[in-house]
Amino acid sequence: MIRLRLPRSLSPARRRAGRRLRRAAGALAVAAATALSWPVPAVRADGPERVTVRPVVIPGQGGVPLRGSAAEPGTPGSHPLVVFVRSWLVDESFFRRSQLALARRGYTVVLYAARGHGGSGGRSDLTGPLDQADVSRVIDWSLAHTTADARRIGTLGLSYGGALSLLGAAADARVSAAAALSGWTDTREVLWSNGTPLPPGLGYALTGAVRGASDDRGGPLRDVMAQDARRLEAWAAPRSAVTYLDRYNRRGTALFIAQAWGDSYTPLGSKGEFFDRLRGPKRMEIRPGDHVGAELGGAVLPNEVWESAFRWLDHALRGVPNGVDAEPPLLVKPVNSGPLFGAARPFEGYPSWAAMTRTTRRLHLGAGGALTDVPGAAARTRLTAGFGTVADSGVIAVQRFLESVAGAQVPRPLALVPRGTGAVWASERPDAPWPVRGTPRVRLTVTPSAARGTLVVYLLDVDRLGMGRLMTWAPYTFDGQVPGRAFTAGFPLRPTAYDLPAGHRVGLVIGTTDSQVLSRNRPLAPVEVSSSADSPSWVDVPLR
Repeated sequence: MIRLRLPRSLSPARRRAGRRLRRAAGALAVAAATALSWPVPAVRADGPERVTVRPVVIPGQGGVPLRGSAAEPGTPGSHPLVVFVRSWLVDESFFRRSQLALARRGYTVVLYAARGHGGSGGRSDLTGPLDQADVSRVIDWSLAHTTADARRIGTLGLSYGGALSLLGAAADARVSAAAALSGWTDTREVLWSNGTPLPPGLGYALTGAVRGASDDRGGPLRDVMAQDARRLEAWAAPRSAVTYLDRYNRRGTALFIAQAWGDSYTPLGSKGEFFDRLRGPKRMEIRPGDHVGAELGGAVLPNEVWESAFRWLDHALRGVPNGVDAEPPLLVKPVNSGPLFGAARPFEGYPSWAAMTRTTRRLHLGAGGALTDVPGAAARTRLTAGFGTVADSGVIAVQRFLESVAGAQVPRPLALVPRGTGAVWASERPDAPWPVRGTPRVRLTVTPSAARGTLVVYLLDVDRLGMGRLMTWAPYTFDGQVPGRAFTAGFPLRPTAYDLPAGHRVGLVIGTTDSQVLSRNRPLAPVEVSSSADSPSWVDVPLR
């Protein structure tokens, strides 16, 4: 049995807290496994191109057994290799259709579970050096035991596997192409946002700890809980693709990234900036939805996201002239693109992430709840920490998934935001639509009553009935401030693409907690947000 080890030097009280944490982690892992390990219909291996599939056990780094399967085409000769890394807590059968689809296209596809997961041995490494070395060991085994071609090697993965696909490509120079679906490029953005711990990041650290990923002092789980930024950054750096940018650029690795605007578990974050710094072949697709929502149907039906990844690999590894290299590198569908993750709406294409934003509209927080183009009369609002509002970003990974399937958001009646719990501002109604594209930023003048606290800011589309629909949001946590002394908080909201209809207002709501946030407020602590000529508060709305 794998245990979360607790240092003997901890006090009895802290050891009791650790045992409670360990039990909670076990319950979380069981619940997640129950939710995600649903049965998927088997897919026949005989189609237009007959393939063979066999179970395999591959010796990973240090001899750790990695369980998976190898699918090979029936055609003679060698075939380009795709190392396909499974997600956490998801059964292998979920990926069978995709594995066979690739094999029928002429690839040798080796699908496996990372160490500590899915029947593989060893302890979880949370995409660390051992996980990355395992990708190389799978390549070694594949070259020795399958029809894999050593000159044409790619990686592919979803979620955890998507992050490891990028990291494996950085770790092994033999990999010339990688496709990451709903993965991450900076592990820090999984753990916290603008200094605020995130429940999905805590769940990630908890689940890893249950599977043996914690060190002798309880990190990284303990560091997440303690908000130890220095230790977390040192831990996260080798597990982040952004750390290896120079390797991708030097080798010209062909990278494909697919992401959802509202991803709760692996937020879009700074992926756009990372994408613009890549110098080799690259493609990024961003759709409405939440974590792995758009990819989910690929288990049983043809799927746009998986097909895009396959086209990318076809061109990069097989030299198929499918035109993917002539298409814009950045393709996006706005949050409100319609049903089925915007399936009926064509992509918008851009040459870069920066090119998506052509201008910025600055709206100032004014008196009487007005957002104005120019600074107006001084505004001041006092909030009591600890209470949520109807502006909440939504139940993690559920609400945005359902909304993107239906093509409509649950409206948020902003009249029901209690003053003192949340504060609401709204702009005039523009005569023309506003195509919001990029990363909004806010600047707030904040007067705290405690050294540490959390604010949550929402940007909304407000219709004529006062119903708000979420365009984007973000938390912000401050620390080390002087109670009673005003300071300036400047931070980004999460990137978005949203078409604000003509006649709708831009709404801004500020609160102190959210269902996706581990708020750091002292219970019932007051905090003041103000705007004046000397210290204006505003939101910058990026427009196409």
